[in-house]
Amino acid sequence: MTTPAITLVTPGFAPDTGGVEAHTSALAEELARSGVDVEVLTASRDLTRPTVTEYRGCRVVTYPAWRLRAMSISPQLVRAAVRRRGIGRVMHVHSYHATTALAVFGPSAPTVFTPHYHGRRGHSRAADLLHLGFFHVGKRLFRRCAAVVCVSEAERRLLLRDFPFLADKVSVIPNGISAAEIRRAEAFPSEPPTVLCVGRLESYKRVADVVRAFGDVPEPAQLVIVGDGGQREEVISLATDLDLAHRVRVLGKVTDCELHRWLKTAHVFVSMSEREAFGIAPLEAASAGARVIVSDLPAHREIVADFLGDGAVIQSDRSASALAAQIRHQLAHPREQAAQVPDWRDVTANTAEIYRSSVAGQAIPLSCNVTVPDKEIFA
Repeated sequence: MTTPAITLVTPGFAPDTGGVEAHTSALAEELARSGVDVEVLTASRDLTRPTVTEYRGCRVVTYPAWRLRAMSISPQLVRAAVRRRGIGRVMHVHSYHATTALAVFGPSAPTVFTPHYHGRRGHSRAADLLHLGFFHVGKRLFRRCAAVVCVSEAERRLLLRDFPFLADKVSVIPNGISAAEIRRAEAFPSEPPTVLCVGRLESYKRVADVVRAFGDVPEPAQLVIVGDGGQREEVISLATDLDLAHRVRVLGKVTDCELHRWLKTAHVFVSMSEREAFGIAPLEAASAGARVIVSDLPAHREIVADFLGDGAVIQSDRSASALAAQIRHQLAHPREQAAQVPDWRDVTANTAEIYRSSVAGQAIPLSCNVTVPDKEIFA
């Protein structure tokens, strides 16, 4: 059975950065490369009217989103997605934590939902309030899906804790990375020992904690921060207040090519995030050979156990002094051999199988053995 035409509905997409953006952008590109008809419906806070562009073989329609940090809210995107249902395409909806989830409602159509679920909370107090009421809506939208795809066993356990009736619908397909592109990248020459953070600059990512710890990491080491968000000015001001402005570089958004070069340059990668469904950036860093320090989360413990091994350290003590000591320790050791991690081609092939089963009206069997190299994906 061939893969059906796909409509991806996502709150963010390339060139924006983040876990959901990386996932949907890579999935769309790989599907299009394999000959699948792919359209993407997404949103941006920087627009005042819809735009239509092309991304690596996919048609992308981007709608304005409200300028709120608490949640991605785009009524125009939701209306457009609902109108696109029931026209002979599989709809793959991403992110429980945005109004894109409402695209599940409307005319009957085969629907796959990847929630990127962080629990019954958002990334701010305002988001927490929004999620209180949204939980009851969530029960209804999950019941309308043919299949639900989690990106980790940790996410699946969290999802089933809150929505236990989904047990026979959920598959786990870990995120992938563009391993070949990362390994082909060249490190920036003449850079000092580099500690790297990649991700949204929002409070739950705890990038400010890394900056505070970096005050106890001696020169000539530098901290390079890739990403943008509501905490950017706070991070820059903090570095200045700590007299670290000459050693802390906040780059904002960068191209994939530049990101890959920084991954190859970095000696140590740090993520002190307090909530993650998976952890793409640590995998990317490990595939480039960086030593990895991650916070003690179920999703991080899972990727360390499954893919990173001795090349990564789970940092349970979040104090600035303990994190600084760990960074100093990792900087004193050689870079790692490139870790073997899933590639987006494997992720896409496994996701396409979910699409085909959804169209056929089949449940994804619990005995299904969908694999990436050397790793079983539990369905």
